[in-house]
Amino acid sequence: MSQQLTQNEEILSDVVACPLVIKQILDVIDVIAPVEVREKMAGQLKSIDLSAGGVASDPITNRAIQKAIALIELKFTRSEEAH
Repeated sequence: MSQQLTQNEEILSDVVACPLVIKQILDVIDVIAPVEVREKMAGQLKSIDLSAGGVASDPITNRAIQKAIALIELKFTRSEEAH
């Protein structure tokens, strides 16, 4: 990349890149992971103690964890219903 980006532009590019990568990962998991693995993934995220302080108490991180759980459950619920 020859163009220098500002710090804000780099953050925005990260925000755009992350969902693209997540989509690819979810597609791969959807193909290769058994239901038990999918349930474990969502369960691990649900087990994060958001009231304990630290990073998980940050409202942005808290919302990100909630979104991650929803993405996993939505993705796999839809694909399982289709089969």
